[in-house]
Amino acid sequence: MFARYPSPLELLIRRLVFLAVVIGLVWGLIAGVMAFFGWVGSVFNPNQAPTIVAGSTCQSQQIKIDAHVGTSNAQDQLAFNPGDTPYFWFSVTNTGTVECKFNLGSDVTFYKVTSGSDNVWNSKDCNSERFASEPIMLQPNTPLSSPVGRWDRVRSSDAGCALKDGLPSVTADGASYVLQAEVNGILSTNQPQFVLN
Repeated sequence: MFARYPSPLELLIRRLVFLAVVIGLVWGLIAGVMAFFGWVGSVFNPNQAPTIVAGSTCQSQQIKIDAHVGTSNAQDQLAFNPGDTPYFWFSVTNTGTVECKFNLGSDVTFYKVTSGSDNVWNSKDCNSERFASEPIMLQPNTPLSSPVGRWDRVRSSDAGCALKDGLPSVTADGASYVLQAEVNGILSTNQPQFVLN
């Protein structure tokens, strides 16, 4: 009997099948390795967004603080004439997808005014009594604004932060200032610049 040799077409088909199997195995191996390293990276990645349980304490990553300068009725305003009093407040937004608890007490709420490298005023210097409050529930993507507080256009120091404390007035005549809010250790994402005329 004579041995039957495969035809060139059969050889080509066998080689193509073998090549497809090899490529599939290599691709599966690469995909498995990438999936493994992706899993390891997610375990050890500190920047990965945490899983938030509804009603739990808010994580700093999901809280957005905006500082505001304006009038006594909480209207934003960035220029003040002589005799006009600037008022400060903040808004807080839970950017997560579920409700969470956040502390907004006066004992964790602060404002700072700077002009260039000059630290002009800091509410931490104020002599007013500060109160802790129960954390409030923040609904997702629903901004909540604080009450407004006045700034007497004075510097602050160990002596206090208000006109009644005998503090010197700040420079006006077109001088520019920047406000930053801090709430429960989280700094405002914006720093509004305003002018005193």
